[in-house]
Amino acid sequence: MKAAVSSAFRVTLAVVLAFALGSGAFSPVARVRAATRSGNQFTYYNNAQHQTVVGVYIYCNNGNFIHWGKITPFDTISPSGC
Repeated sequence: MKAAVSSAFRVTLAVVLAFALGSGAFSPVARVRAATRSGNQFTYYNNAQHQTVVGVYIYCNNGNFIHWGKITPFDTISPSGC
């Protein structure tokens, strides 16, 4: 029974690690983005021409987080002012 548990654990661990590495959770870029969100406002648009705002995410320096809408690849970044 002990060998079966070890095999199941190894398979589960391999799947979790593959997902984490594939999602970019350990990438330097992901860490830099997370560190620089504080004090910034991200405005998200529906297309590359920035025609329609579909979401706004505000990260204040004091730790407050205000958001609505959705995140898209089309965004602008500006100081949050809070």
